[in-house]
Amino acid sequence: MDKLGSSEIVKIGIVVDDIEKAAEKFREIFPLDQELTVRRPNPDQAVQEGRYQNFRGQPVRAKLKSLLVPLEPVYLEVLEPCGDDPSPWKEFLDKNGPGVCFISFYIDGFEQTLQFMENHQMPPVFIEEKGFERYAYFDTLAELGVTLEVKERKQR
Repeated sequence: MDKLGSSEIVKIGIVVDDIEKAAEKFREIFPLDQELTVRRPNPDQAVQEGRYQNFRGQPVRAKLKSLLVPLEPVYLEVLEPCGDDPSPWKEFLDKNGPGVCFISFYIDGFEQTLQFMENHQMPPVFIEEKGFERYAYFDTLAELGVTLEVKERKQR
């Protein structure tokens, strides 16, 4: 691998400290064809087998509220960290306040991409395995001005 497998941005991640307020403002500003729904973590949900999160080399169970805003040609994923558990979203909010946290690309070849980014001194800082997809955030903020996320979806 000599380049990332995609140059097509599919998602922009925005971290906020009040997702309900942000949702209201997105509804006011954009002509959206569908209702915006804030998704909240289920505190009673057990971790499914094979799922995990790893942040800065440590296993975590980060929780957040999320909102998808379907814009064209990309969508926005608005995120609000819940609680004090370490996560890339809480870290971003604590350091920077609300703002654009990451841009996301779909890829094929997750392990090869991890190695490629490591070889370019931009290691993963967060990895999540969901079973049907997995994704990683890389330490690219200093070099690129934004964190890169890559996501690989498995065939269902």
